[in-house]
Amino acid sequence: MRRWARGARCLWLVLIGACSSTPRANALDPGAELDAAPAEPSRSEPLEFSFPGVDNLVVSSATTRGRVTAIVFVTTYDIASQLVLRRLGDVIVRFTPRANATAVVVEPPMYADLLPAYSASLQLPFPIVMADFATLQGQGPFASIGRVPTLVVLDRTGREVTRRQGSLSATEIERELARASVASRK
Repeated sequence: MRRWARGARCLWLVLIGACSSTPRANALDPGAELDAAPAEPSRSEPLEFSFPGVDNLVVSSATTRGRVTAIVFVTTYDIASQLVLRRLGDVIVRFTPRANATAVVVEPPMYADLLPAYSASLQLPFPIVMADFATLQGQGPFASIGRVPTLVVLDRTGREVTRRQGSLSATEIERELARASVASRK
C-alpha cells in the first residue's frame, strides 16, 4: 500500500509539473499562450479579405462592412478555441447594436468538409470558414496569426481595432466589441 501511495504522489507531481510548464513556442500551438494578452492593432486602414466556407459561402470585407465584426482565428482540435467560440456565440446574439462574427479555421483546406459538423456541434450562430493560403503562410491582411485562439475586432469601416490572443471571457469579448463600436463613431 505504501509503494502505491508513493507512486501516486510521484505521478501527481509529474502532472503538476506538466501543467505548470512554460508555454510551448509552436506558432499555432493552442496551448502556447492561454493568457489573454492584448496586442496592438496592426493596421489603421480598412482590411480587405475573403475567406471561403462551404456551400459557396464567403465571408469577406464586403460582407462585414457596416457593422462591428469579431473574427476569431481557431483550430478545430483546440479546447480553448472551442471555448472562445461558444462565448462569442453567447455574446453576439445579445450584443446591441448587432455585430458580425465569424470563425476562421487556420488549418489546411483539405479539412473544409468538417466545417458543418464542427459548427453544428458547437451550435455557432455565425459562419465558420477556412483561412486562405496567405493567412496560413502568416501573410495577408491579418499578417501573422501566431497563436489560437486569436480574436480580431474590426470597426464598421473594416479597420482593426483590437487583437487579443488566448482564452477570453464573455465580458472581455463584449468589452472589445463595445470598444470597436465607440471607435467607429469617431
